[in-house]
Amino acid sequence: MTFEERKDGAAEDGEGDLMVTARRDRRLSRASVKFFQVETSMRNLSIGSASDGGLVDSEGKVRDEYILQRQSVNRPTKLKKIPLLCDLTTSSQITHVDGWVFAMLLVSGFAKMSSKTNELNTINVFPIADGDTGANMKVCLKLPVRNLLLKPNDNIMTVSRELAADVLLNGQGNSGTILSHFFVELAEAVREVNKSDMSVDEFTSCLIKAGVAMDSSVPNPVQGTLISVSRDALLGLEKQRPFATLDVLLKAMHKSCQIELAKTPDQLIVDGVKVLEKAGVVDSGAQGFAYLAEGMYLASIGELPNVEPRLFHTATLTTSDDSPPISVDHTVCDSKYRYCTEAVVMLKEGVTPNVVFDSVQKAASQEGIGDSSVFVKGFDMVKIHMHTNDPDQLFDILQPFNRDPILKKEKVEDMLDMRESMHGDETLDLADAKFTIMGLCSYVLPKSTYDLDELHTLPIFAVPSTTQEPIDMRFVSDEDVCVLLNQQRHKDTAIRYTTAAPNPMQLKIEILAALTKGKPLLVFLFSADKRISATGRNTMVAIDMLEDEQKKLVKVFVHGWTFYEQPFL
Repeated sequence: MTFEERKDGAAEDGEGDLMVTARRDRRLSRASVKFFQVETSMRNLSIGSASDGGLVDSEGKVRDEYILQRQSVNRPTKLKKIPLLCDLTTSSQITHVDGWVFAMLLVSGFAKMSSKTNELNTINVFPIADGDTGANMKVCLKLPVRNLLLKPNDNIMTVSRELAADVLLNGQGNSGTILSHFFVELAEAVREVNKSDMSVDEFTSCLIKAGVAMDSSVPNPVQGTLISVSRDALLGLEKQRPFATLDVLLKAMHKSCQIELAKTPDQLIVDGVKVLEKAGVVDSGAQGFAYLAEGMYLASIGELPNVEPRLFHTATLTTSDDSPPISVDHTVCDSKYRYCTEAVVMLKEGVTPNVVFDSVQKAASQEGIGDSSVFVKGFDMVKIHMHTNDPDQLFDILQPFNRDPILKKEKVEDMLDMRESMHGDETLDLADAKFTIMGLCSYVLPKSTYDLDELHTLPIFAVPSTTQEPIDMRFVSDEDVCVLLNQQRHKDTAIRYTTAAPNPMQLKIEILAALTKGKPLLVFLFSADKRISATGRNTMVAIDMLEDEQKKLVKVFVHGWTFYEQPFL
């Protein structure tokens, strides 16, 4: 494992504009298109400079300015190099852990875990095979670890605190939320030691305390999962103490994680069935945690492949996962709840985390609104994860405890859709179709059932009252839609939108693009009457603008109003 030599100051930070991608540009994890985590507060906040106190101030409060800067997982970065904060290959000589050592450990662990994202997605079967464990654990740590490199600090109290606040905001899904709980508890344990650097054995004590606290993240901890493996693996270090040097600790932690991971197929029992054993896998979240420990150990013995800046770049459709194909039975678990739902609450003055947790748990146990509850508290924030059929009901329970009109984070994923996308039938191949279709395709068709290259969508524009700039709805990501819906839920942040039809020239360009396939084009319109539909009217004008030979290839089908178009139009 090699790094660029560290220069004075941090690596370059290049926070660009929030990336808005077309639907075909979603990141490879099929589940990820449903989540969003962006700042939606409408307050006029200025972004803090690099010289201020960081994400968390001296009183343990989260700075809104840094939330605006750091919480989106899709911000591009100009990280040019990985700074060498310390050389972990000399771990046999490292007797103390400071902020730089801690940061390099996290970089190494994340590099290994990130390389196994697809494998972790594939072996995900509990509590539902929605294929997102690897993606969620990667998202949980990607920005937080990168931030450690953008603003290096040799004080482990500061670094662990900043990391904790970042993972609390970025963690998503069952595995990501539970993993964020571990690092929040680790930061609390480090704070109690109250040293800018600590001995390796003191750091071991902090790891053990964080492991023991894992049970508190859920109402009913389940054996054979990330919770039990991280707890028992770190508890296993107690018998081997004291640790004088870092290399001995990392080797012991790696070995302990492997031992506990191997137990999960026998431990995880659902309705009398050993579901992991039946599926032929170990627990995916536990495996992700074990990869973190393995990456740290491999770095210490010089066997971790080079860590490069692209590890922290914006996700693309390509993948470097080196995992071999795996055969897994994904039918062993199911859920009666459809939506994986999360929120981050910025607590009002006088509101304690336990009051929030008790309210959610009461609704879960007495009203049956959901299961798979996970709770994480840190600083003046609490994070709640739940599987439910009514996400709004959970958000409405949480809102009275929030100090702002909008929850700091709201995320909803359709787990059944994710499972179907990950493990269901292949997308319908339309390459051999005799004609090309144009209509409201991407707005109304299930995304996992069609080939976007063979279907053309009519452009429709939404115009916000704040900017009056038309937004082409074909290229709005699911995350952006969730942000807009989040704003519309509250009268203090709601924005008035109007719609605008494409003009004839825009439609002519779209029609000509469709005709390049060399096939006839069938255009679906709900109306061609200019009194009813501007889009229909302009489409007919655009067709009239074509050459005679081109016109012969275009047919229009007017289908009238249907159920699917009504909500959109």
